[in-house]
Amino acid sequence: MLVYSLPSTYRLGAKEVIFVLDRCTDDTEHIIRKFWQKCYSNGGNIDLVLLNVKRKSNWRIHLNFLYDLGIRKAKSKIVLLSQADIIYDSTKIRENIQKASYGMVSFSVTEHPHIAPWNHFVTVTLQKLGVVFGLERFSGLFAFSKEHYLTCPLTAEDQLNFDTQLLMNFKVKGYPYIYVISKNLNMRPALIFRGESEKLLKVGADRYKMGKPFWNVLLLSIIRLTPEILLGYMQTKFYYTNVMV
Repeated sequence: MLVYSLPSTYRLGAKEVIFVLDRCTDDTEHIIRKFWQKCYSNGGNIDLVLLNVKRKSNWRIHLNFLYDLGIRKAKSKIVLLSQADIIYDSTKIRENIQKASYGMVSFSVTEHPHIAPWNHFVTVTLQKLGVVFGLERFSGLFAFSKEHYLTCPLTAEDQLNFDTQLLMNFKVKGYPYIYVISKNLNMRPALIFRGESEKLLKVGADRYKMGKPFWNVLLLSIIRLTPEILLGYMQTKFYYTNVMV
Protein backbone atom coordinates (compact mmCIF):
# COMPACT_ATOMS: atom_id res chain seq x y z
CA MET A 1 0.00 0.00 0.00
CA LEU A 2 3.00 2.31 0.43
CA VAL A 3 3.32 2.48 -3.35
CA TYR A 4 -0.01 4.33 -3.38
CA SER A 5 0.17 6.24 -0.12
CA LEU A 6 3.72 7.63 -0.32
CA PRO A 7 3.09 9.96 -3.30
CA SER A 8 0.13 11.55 -1.51
CA THR A 9 2.24 11.84 1.64
CA TYR A 10 4.86 13.77 -0.30
CA ARG A 11 2.22 16.05 -1.83
CA LEU A 12 1.24 17.24 1.65
CA GLY A 13 4.28 19.53 1.49
CA ALA A 14 5.33 18.94 5.10
CA LYS A 15 8.70 20.10 6.40
CA GLU A 16 9.47 16.59 7.60
CA VAL A 17 7.89 13.16 7.45
CA ILE A 18 8.52 10.71 10.27
CA PHE A 19 8.03 6.98 9.79
CA VAL A 20 7.97 4.84 12.92
CA LEU A 21 8.99 1.34 11.85
CA ASP A 22 7.67 -1.10 14.43
CA ARG A 23 9.86 -4.22 14.35
CA CYS A 24 9.52 -4.40 10.56
CA THR A 25 10.75 -7.59 8.89
CA ASP A 26 9.61 -6.74 5.36
CA ASP A 27 10.73 -4.22 2.72
CA THR A 28 9.01 -1.21 4.28
CA GLU A 29 12.22 0.76 4.95
CA HIS A 30 13.64 -0.05 1.52
CA ILE A 31 10.44 1.10 -0.23
CA ILE A 32 10.40 4.37 1.72
CA ARG A 33 14.07 5.16 1.11
CA LYS A 34 13.80 4.34 -2.59
CA PHE A 35 10.78 6.61 -3.00
CA TRP A 36 12.40 9.48 -1.08
CA GLN A 37 15.62 9.17 -3.06
CA LYS A 38 13.58 9.57 -6.24
CA CYS A 39 11.88 12.68 -4.79
CA TYR A 40 15.22 14.26 -3.87
CA SER A 41 16.58 13.59 -7.34
CA ASN A 42 13.58 15.50 -8.72
CA GLY A 43 14.28 18.51 -6.53
CA GLY A 44 12.28 17.57 -3.44
CA ASN A 45 13.38 18.90 -0.06
CA ILE A 46 11.16 17.27 2.58
CA ASP A 47 13.18 15.82 5.46
CA LEU A 48 12.79 12.08 5.96
CA VAL A 49 13.11 10.61 9.47
CA LEU A 50 13.04 6.86 10.10
CA LEU A 51 12.63 5.63 13.67
CA ASN A 52 13.31 1.92 14.04
CA VAL A 53 11.68 0.26 17.07
CA LYS A 54 13.41 -3.04 17.76
CA ARG A 55 11.28 -4.42 20.60
CA LYS A 56 7.81 -4.07 22.05
CA SER A 57 7.43 -1.37 24.68
CA ASN A 58 6.13 -1.81 28.22
CA TRP A 59 3.20 0.51 27.51
CA ARG A 60 -0.28 -0.89 28.04
CA ILE A 61 -1.01 -0.06 24.38
CA HIS A 62 2.13 -0.37 22.25
CA LEU A 63 0.63 1.68 19.39
CA ASN A 64 0.31 4.67 21.73
CA PHE A 65 4.02 4.39 22.49
CA LEU A 66 4.83 4.50 18.78
CA TYR A 67 2.81 7.65 18.21
CA ASP A 68 4.24 9.34 21.29
CA LEU A 69 7.75 8.55 20.06
CA GLY A 70 7.07 10.10 16.67
CA ILE A 71 5.43 13.20 18.13
CA ARG A 72 8.31 13.91 20.50
CA LYS A 73 10.86 13.56 17.68
CA ALA A 74 8.99 16.03 15.46
CA LYS A 75 10.61 19.43 14.93
CA SER A 76 7.49 21.12 13.59
CA LYS A 77 5.00 23.03 15.72
CA ILE A 78 2.07 21.19 14.13
CA VAL A 79 1.97 17.40 13.90
CA LEU A 80 -0.31 15.32 11.68
CA LEU A 81 -0.84 11.74 12.87
CA SER A 82 -1.68 9.14 10.29
CA GLN A 83 -1.19 5.57 9.07
CA ALA A 84 0.68 4.13 6.11
CA ASP A 85 -2.43 2.93 4.28
CA ILE A 86 -4.13 6.28 3.64
CA ILE A 87 -4.22 8.25 0.38
CA TYR A 88 -4.43 11.89 1.45
CA ASP A 89 -6.61 14.72 0.25
CA SER A 90 -3.53 16.94 0.31
CA THR A 91 -5.37 20.08 -0.80
CA LYS A 92 -7.94 19.93 2.00
CA ILE A 93 -5.30 19.14 4.61
CA ARG A 94 -3.03 22.02 3.52
CA GLU A 95 -5.97 24.43 3.57
CA ASN A 96 -6.94 23.58 7.15
CA ILE A 97 -3.90 22.29 9.01
CA GLN A 98 -2.85 25.70 10.37
CA LYS A 99 -6.05 25.71 12.41
CA ALA A 100 -4.37 23.02 14.51
CA SER A 101 -2.22 25.78 16.04
CA TYR A 102 -5.14 26.48 18.37
CA GLY A 103 -6.26 22.93 19.13
CA MET A 104 -7.08 19.82 17.11
CA VAL A 105 -8.24 19.37 13.50
CA SER A 106 -9.67 16.01 12.45
CA PHE A 107 -9.93 15.15 8.74
CA SER A 108 -12.60 12.71 7.60
CA VAL A 109 -11.49 9.40 6.11
CA THR A 110 -13.60 7.03 4.05
CA GLU A 111 -12.86 3.47 3.06
CA HIS A 112 -11.68 3.06 -0.52
CA PRO A 113 -14.83 2.40 -2.60
CA HIS A 114 -13.15 -0.38 -4.61
CA ILE A 115 -11.74 -2.19 -1.58
CA ALA A 116 -14.55 -1.88 0.97
CA PRO A 117 -17.64 -0.63 -0.93
CA TRP A 118 -20.18 -1.27 1.85
CA ASN A 119 -18.13 0.48 4.54
CA HIS A 120 -17.46 3.35 2.12
CA PHE A 121 -21.19 3.78 1.55
CA VAL A 122 -21.94 3.63 5.28
CA THR A 123 -19.22 6.15 6.18
CA VAL A 124 -20.30 8.65 3.52
CA THR A 125 -23.93 8.29 4.62
CA LEU A 126 -23.03 8.86 8.28
CA GLN A 127 -20.97 11.91 7.35
CA LYS A 128 -23.95 13.45 5.56
CA LEU A 129 -26.26 12.67 8.48
CA GLY A 130 -23.71 14.23 10.82
CA VAL A 131 -23.78 17.46 8.83
CA VAL A 132 -27.59 17.56 8.83
CA PHE A 133 -27.98 16.86 12.55
CA GLY A 134 -24.86 18.66 13.76
CA LEU A 135 -23.35 15.54 15.33
CA GLU A 136 -19.78 15.53 16.62
CA ARG A 137 -17.54 13.41 14.44
CA PHE A 138 -13.93 12.32 14.71
CA SER A 139 -11.33 10.55 12.60
CA GLY A 140 -7.99 8.93 13.39
CA LEU A 141 -6.36 11.29 10.88
CA PHE A 142 -5.83 14.51 12.83
CA ALA A 143 -3.42 17.36 13.48
CA PHE A 144 -2.59 19.33 16.60
CA SER A 145 -0.07 21.63 18.21
CA LYS A 146 2.92 19.78 19.64
CA GLU A 147 3.03 22.33 22.45
CA HIS A 148 -0.57 21.47 23.38
CA TYR A 149 0.18 17.76 23.18
CA LEU A 150 3.00 18.01 25.69
CA THR A 151 0.54 19.41 28.25
CA CYS A 152 -1.61 16.25 28.01
CA PRO A 153 0.45 13.51 26.33
CA LEU A 154 -0.25 9.83 25.90
CA THR A 155 1.05 7.73 28.78
CA ALA A 156 2.06 4.14 29.37
CA GLU A 157 -1.04 3.55 31.51
CA ASP A 158 -3.66 4.77 29.03
CA GLN A 159 -6.32 2.17 28.26
CA LEU A 160 -7.75 3.79 25.12
CA ASN A 161 -6.23 3.87 21.65
CA PHE A 162 -4.22 6.98 20.75
CA ASP A 163 -6.94 8.79 18.77
CA THR A 164 -9.73 8.37 21.32
CA GLN A 165 -7.36 9.08 24.22
CA LEU A 166 -5.96 12.27 22.68
CA LEU A 167 -9.41 13.61 21.84
CA MET A 168 -10.45 13.10 25.46
CA ASN A 169 -7.22 14.68 26.73
CA PHE A 170 -7.69 17.76 24.55
CA LYS A 171 -11.32 18.13 25.63
CA VAL A 172 -10.30 18.03 29.29
CA LYS A 173 -7.81 20.82 28.59
CA GLY A 174 -10.47 22.83 26.80
CA TYR A 175 -8.55 23.01 23.53
CA PRO A 176 -10.81 23.72 20.52
CA TYR A 177 -11.60 20.95 18.07
CA ILE A 178 -12.96 20.99 14.52
CA TYR A 179 -13.84 18.27 12.01
CA VAL A 180 -13.16 18.81 8.30
CA ILE A 181 -14.93 16.85 5.57
CA SER A 182 -12.30 15.72 3.08
CA LYS A 183 -11.56 12.98 0.57
CA ASN A 184 -8.90 10.94 2.35
CA LEU A 185 -9.15 7.26 1.43
CA ASN A 186 -8.25 4.29 3.61
CA MET A 187 -6.95 1.36 1.55
CA ARG A 188 -7.23 -1.15 4.37
CA PRO A 189 -9.64 -3.99 3.56
CA ALA A 190 -12.64 -4.37 5.86
CA LEU A 191 -11.38 -5.83 9.14
CA ILE A 192 -14.08 -8.47 9.21
CA PHE A 193 -12.67 -9.99 6.02
CA ARG A 194 -9.06 -9.84 7.19
CA GLY A 195 -9.68 -11.95 10.26
CA GLU A 196 -8.69 -9.08 12.55
CA SER A 197 -11.53 -9.56 15.01
CA GLU A 198 -9.23 -8.59 17.89
CA LYS A 199 -9.11 -4.99 16.65
CA LEU A 200 -12.89 -4.88 16.40
CA LEU A 201 -13.21 -6.24 19.93
CA LYS A 202 -10.93 -3.41 21.08
CA VAL A 203 -13.17 -0.87 19.35
CA GLY A 204 -16.13 -2.20 21.33
CA ALA A 205 -14.15 -2.19 24.58
CA ASP A 206 -13.07 1.42 24.03
CA ARG A 207 -16.65 2.47 23.42
CA TYR A 208 -17.70 1.03 26.75
CA LYS A 209 -14.86 2.82 28.54
CA MET A 210 -15.93 6.06 26.86
CA GLY A 211 -19.43 5.63 28.26
CA LYS A 212 -21.18 5.06 24.94
CA PRO A 213 -24.76 3.76 25.38
CA PHE A 214 -25.65 0.21 24.37
CA TRP A 215 -27.98 1.30 21.55
CA ASN A 216 -25.18 3.34 19.96
CA VAL A 217 -22.82 0.34 19.84
CA LEU A 218 -25.58 -2.03 18.72
CA LEU A 219 -26.48 0.28 15.84
CA LEU A 220 -22.83 0.65 14.83
CA SER A 221 -22.35 -3.15 14.83
CA ILE A 222 -25.40 -3.68 12.65
CA ILE A 223 -24.59 -0.94 10.15
CA ARG A 224 -20.94 -1.96 9.86
CA LEU A 225 -21.77 -5.69 9.82
CA THR A 226 -19.24 -6.16 12.63
CA PRO A 227 -20.73 -8.11 15.57
CA GLU A 228 -17.26 -8.20 17.17
CA ILE A 229 -17.69 -4.55 18.19
CA LEU A 230 -20.82 -5.39 20.17
CA LEU A 231 -19.12 -8.46 21.63
CA GLY A 232 -16.13 -6.39 22.78
CA TYR A 233 -18.51 -3.87 24.37
CA MET A 234 -20.44 -6.57 26.24
CA GLN A 235 -17.30 -8.41 27.38
CA THR A 236 -15.87 -5.19 28.81
CA LYS A 237 -19.16 -4.30 30.48
CA PHE A 238 -19.30 -7.76 32.10
CA TYR A 239 -15.72 -7.39 33.32
CA TYR A 240 -16.26 -3.99 34.92
CA THR A 241 -19.66 -4.83 36.46
CA ASN A 242 -18.72 -8.25 37.83
CA VAL A 243 -14.97 -8.61 38.17
CA MET A 244 -14.13 -5.06 39.23
CA VAL A 245 -16.86 -4.85 41.90
